[in-house]
Amino acid sequence: MSKVKYSIGIDLGGTKIAASLVRNDGVIVDYLRTPVNSNENNHSQIKPDNVVSKIKNLILEINSNYPSECSGRNFMGIGLASAGPLNVNSGELIYPANFPGWKIVPIRDLLQKKLKEIKINKRVNFQNDAMASALAEGWIGGAKKLNSYAVVTLGTGIGTGVIVNGQPCQTHGVGSEFGHLVINSGSFAKKDKNFKSMTVEGIASGPALVKKARSMGFKGHSVEELIKDDKKKYHKIYNEMSWALACLCFNLSIGIGLEGIFISGGLLNIKKYFYKDIVTNYKYLINQFNSSFECPIRIANTKNKAGVIGAAYLPYIK
Repeated sequence: MSKVKYSIGIDLGGTKIAASLVRNDGVIVDYLRTPVNSNENNHSQIKPDNVVSKIKNLILEINSNYPSECSGRNFMGIGLASAGPLNVNSGELIYPANFPGWKIVPIRDLLQKKLKEIKINKRVNFQNDAMASALAEGWIGGAKKLNSYAVVTLGTGIGTGVIVNGQPCQTHGVGSEFGHLVINSGSFAKKDKNFKSMTVEGIASGPALVKKARSMGFKGHSVEELIKDDKKKYHKIYNEMSWALACLCFNLSIGIGLEGIFISGGLLNIKKYFYKDIVTNYKYLINQFNSSFECPIRIANTKNKAGVIGAAYLPYIK
């Protein structure tokens, strides 16, 4: 019987930081979370050092709760997953969308330094949060036996973690930002060109749905409110969303040759409005081209804790 090992996974989001102690079979032993900023009205003013201190405190708390699991040879290390843009090799966030005002921030090295101050000398491993979700799905989820697959995360943005031949689809520390693929070139003909509105994320993310609905008379500010205001005129938005995501899946399939695509993220709470249509539209597109490129589209197994699980897997990667 193999020896039980442990690692800590950190998921740095725009509004919360989650941390978990995870066993080497992917089971979560301890799970903690804290707001990124207690003052929501001044979110843009939060400093990198404050965020790193919050991460350090979560790691300290886990260390205090499970001292033997977080020390010695059984403790593999720490993984940090964050929304980007970022560079995995340099450990930097690069003008991150979740933190207005931040420029190039060496988040990995800042955390490493903080941890050394409290005598934690394990290396911090760094990765994009969407890629971490893909690694989690391959570790303990539906992609466990696959070599090449993608996890598409639907939420505030459209994250895409793509694994090719068992490795993250990244070069020079960057890549796999397929949520920003341009799929609607019609706007190029207009004088007011809005790049974002032409991308998958600009059509299918939560904020994009709300923005489109508000242009049609919706008075709310969230997807939750939009669902409660279930008027037929808004169903067009979900139709556009499903086509955008079907195009994304089509492009991933024919461009890389995947064995499976897995859908995850908070917007799955409203999957009845779009999920079946993604699959139907994808099948239509792939059959128009070449059905031999078709791969299954499924709901991801790792769900809303995929970020911390995938981050905890990072220390195991050579």
